[in-house]
Amino acid sequence: MSTPALAYSVRDRSILLPYYKRFLVEPLIPLIPARISPNAITHGGHLINLAALVLLVAFAHMDKGWPFFLVPVLVHVWLWCDHADGGHARRTGQCSALGEFLDHGLDLLNATYVICMTVVALGTPPFWSVTAAVVVPAAAAITYWEQAETGVFQLGLLNQIESVCSLSVALLARGLFGVAAMAGIHVGSWPLPDLILAVVSVVALFGILRCAMRVKQKGGRLAPFLAPLLFGAAVTLAAATGALGTLSAILVGASVYVFIGVCQLNFRIRGERPQPQAGVLVAAVVVFCVAGYRMLVGVVPASVEWGAAGVLTGVFGGLALVRGIEGHRAVQELDRAKALHVT
Repeated sequence: MSTPALAYSVRDRSILLPYYKRFLVEPLIPLIPARISPNAITHGGHLINLAALVLLVAFAHMDKGWPFFLVPVLVHVWLWCDHADGGHARRTGQCSALGEFLDHGLDLLNATYVICMTVVALGTPPFWSVTAAVVVPAAAAITYWEQAETGVFQLGLLNQIESVCSLSVALLARGLFGVAAMAGIHVGSWPLPDLILAVVSVVALFGILRCAMRVKQKGGRLAPFLAPLLFGAAVTLAAATGALGTLSAILVGASVYVFIGVCQLNFRIRGERPQPQAGVLVAAVVVFCVAGYRMLVGVVPASVEWGAAGVLTGVFGGLALVRGIEGHRAVQELDRAKALHVT
């Protein structure tokens, strides 16, 4: 779904997407009443996905049981909404710049929710939990950077639908057998949950590098890529050394990469090329300093860890919200200008 003002080409190589749309989305779209706004479907799906995350975190102390069967149902409802909103908009003539912005912007959050639910479902050790939970939002943000630089939105073989299906399998296995049973399965010397998140991390990292290569091949600038890269290295080091705990590292990483992604969307809306984000470089320096403190002194006081994490999460979470509001207003202006032109 694209409006002329925000035109771009899409290359989605998802393995399951054609079958998912053909059998589960397209047959049901005509059943949606025309009076329902596509944006209501987008918002409703996002809230359902957020509810799934909150539910899973609230009952994460349970080894197995009903929460792990309910959550995948909620996640699949969100997934269906995320693919039905665009089709419903086209069918009813309600395509808009605002709808596209909401779809892309909320997908940054939804991708973060899905990987965090995967981490909770698998119950993996801190390092792989942080790595996966940070690199996936980073991959989403870098995809939007490539889109803003090149005008092409590229998605790989394994993305949204494949991730949700994998999460569903993990949740059902946890609900049936418990986290200890899954950790007891080894592939070579690797516990299965660790291996799964390691593969997820490597695939997402490979996607990030491929984005950078494609931007370079098309004559784009790599300077805006430097800050996200350094920040990712800083969070990985902090997690590996124990300078940041699992929760604090995930909060910091997710908030910064969501901010980066929203900024890339705004650059594209304004028709501007992406610019380096000095604030992200500052965040990288702060996290590197916390990691260095851990390696030199040996212990990072909880006040230092949570002080740094709290400030970074609050600042970049707030900035992401501000940039999101700015983008929201900008696309509303585009829609109003389009309506005036039509009339």
